[in-house]
Amino acid sequence: MRNHHHRAFFLLLLTITTCLIIQTQSEVLTLTSDTLSDKIKEKDTAWFVKFCVPWCKHCKKLGSLWDELGKVMEKEDEIEIGEVDCGTDKAVCSKVDIHSYPTFKVFYDGEEVAKYQGKRDVESLKTFVLEEAEKAAAKAQLDSDKEL
Repeated sequence: MRNHHHRAFFLLLLTITTCLIIQTQSEVLTLTSDTLSDKIKEKDTAWFVKFCVPWCKHCKKLGSLWDELGKVMEKEDEIEIGEVDCGTDKAVCSKVDIHSYPTFKVFYDGEEVAKYQGKRDVESLKTFVLEEAEKAAAKAQLDSDKEL
């Protein structure tokens, strides 16, 4: 009988662990004033971040667009998709100069490298962030070559 309990417990543990793993790999990371500056400094990683407030109708109109982009970009190693709720985290939004919503910015090595102002669909956003990430990576490479 004891063996059966062990097995049930093990399966439960496995289920919990699997759920946790799935959750931590969520495609869009919610960033706060505590995590934004650290995350965007990650080496060789471009962060494409959406800044919104819950009461903005343009933000609401995006619906699941940002999550869809997150799913599409999941396979890209050097690109992370994030979002900041400026309603709960005003300080971080003023720090990175957000004046209207939604605002989409690309950060690389801790610096803002681009602001997106194109069409709001997954394909356009994806193309934009891939190009900007590539440009930023090439520039970072050039800068580090100069330092040698």
